[in-house]
Amino acid sequence: MPKVTEDYRAARRLEISQAALRCFVRKGFQGASMADIIAESGLSAGAIYGHFKSKDELIEAAIHEVVELHEGLVSEADEDGALPSPHQVLRRFIIGLTGRFEDLGLLVQVWAEATTDASFRRTAAGAAAGLQAIFERYALAWLTRPGSMVEGDPAGLSRRYGAVMLGACQGYIVQSALLEDFDAESYLAGLEILRLP
Repeated sequence: MPKVTEDYRAARRLEISQAALRCFVRKGFQGASMADIIAESGLSAGAIYGHFKSKDELIEAAIHEVVELHEGLVSEADEDGALPSPHQVLRRFIIGLTGRFEDLGLLVQVWAEATTDASFRRTAAGAAAGLQAIFERYALAWLTRPGSMVEGDPAGLSRRYGAVMLGACQGYIVQSALLEDFDAESYLAGLEILRLP
């Protein structure tokens, strides 16, 4: 029997976590069962449990996947090599997020579960901290780019902007999930008011 490579294991874990995400979007975290995830993946129960011991592990993997998938959206440069503006970064990030999830309500479910479940809270807090750190790194790069006229401590400012950028994304997620008359294009256009020096 051929030896299983680490790349193969990583690809299989990703395949399983993506199947789990699809189930979570359709049925919610509590409604989706391991049987649903097994059926969605097309793999055997043994294949799933060989990578994930429980649904909680799958939930954690799925949430971390969201963070990793979108890190590139924040840090990538424009085609000409220029760093995109803050509102362009947020727009790309949000569009990428909405392209990944049919229903952003899944993320609101994560936050709701996090208020009563310590495991969810650790995972959700870790994901939020990870995204905020990504936005802080972007803001620091923007504030220290050639020609920037920032006054004060760029590192301190980048922490503030990182928190605001994360909040803008969370605001989009909550409003799009809860408001029937939510105007996504208007929200995205409104991101232009987030100007860094």
